[in-house]
This record gives sequence, C-alpha cells and structure tokens, in this order.
Amino acid sequence: MGCTKPPPAPTCRIAQSFNADYAGAAGCLIRVQNTLLVTKHKATGQYDLPYGDPISEESAQCTAHRNTWQQTGLNVEVDQLLGVTQSGMMLFACKISGGFTSEDSPLEPPSWADKNIQKIEFINPFDTRHNVWRQPNNLVIYRDGFVTIKEQKNSIIDKQSQQDTAQPQQKSPE
Repeated sequence: MGCTKPPPAPTCRIAQSFNADYAGAAGCLIRVQNTLLVTKHKATGQYDLPYGDPISEESAQCTAHRNTWQQTGLNVEVDQLLGVTQSGMMLFACKISGGFTSEDSPLEPPSWADKNIQKIEFINPFDTRHNVWRQPNNLVIYRDGFVTIKEQKNSIIDKQSQQDTAQPQQKSPE
C-alpha cells in the first residue's frame, strides 16, 4: 500500500466583492441549504470547521481556502469575514460549487486529505450541543455566522426582487 501524495492546492479564490487583507489563523464557514459543512475528527468523533494556521506571508483568506482544500478536497471561494474566535481564528463565509446538497452527507474525504478527518457532514448547528464540538467555545460564533450568511442571501434576493418590480413593464405590441 503506497502513500498518496496530495495534489497541489488550487489557486486561492477570494470573492471580488470582498478584498480586504487579513493575516492569521483562519477557517471557512460553509452553508449548504439549511446546513453547515463540518468535518468530523477520527480521534474524538467531534465536529469542527475546516481551519488552520497560515504558511509564511499567506493571507487569512488564502489560509482558510488552503486548509479547506487540505481537509475536505473542496475548492471554495472565500468571502467576507464573519467574526474572530476567542483564540484569534478568523472565520470567513465560504462558498462551494458543484451542486452539493445536504443530502450528499456524509462525504468521505479524499484519500490524500488530512488523516485526522473521518468524514465531512452537513448538519444544523442549532441541533448540536457544545460537547460535540472540538472547540465548544466557538459554537455561538459558528451559529451567528450561519445566520448571517442566510440573512445576506435573503437580503440579496429581496434587493433583486425590488429591482425587478421597480422596472416598468413594457407593453407587448398589439
């Protein structure tokens, strides 16, 4: 049985609408429908978000992107900063593409991914207690970020529908 070498991390993807420069430990909060993407750790069976420490002069956004790739195999787009945990980890809203739904849960991490990751799951963070998280003190900020992403999505949809209704209807030629 040979070792599987991980592929190189894809180019860091940061949303054009969010281009602030942060540095430090960072992670991704990924909302898929009404669920949160989490990793489940082999040793403890507890949940966590994909996160980690920076390499050299890497931005916090690229740290979140790279660690999500290394832990899940998912190439995310990093968006706005949602908050900072008590330990100083920056938590970013991240998006995945590829048509994932919460019904795809659980996912097996790629063979080359972080060996501490047992599974990738989609859960409702409000259906969990502190004791199922590797970093239980972060549960409140995880829930706040989860709600913030939902509110922003609804706000964007509301603005679009207001623009659609504000534009005059053209009469069809008779």
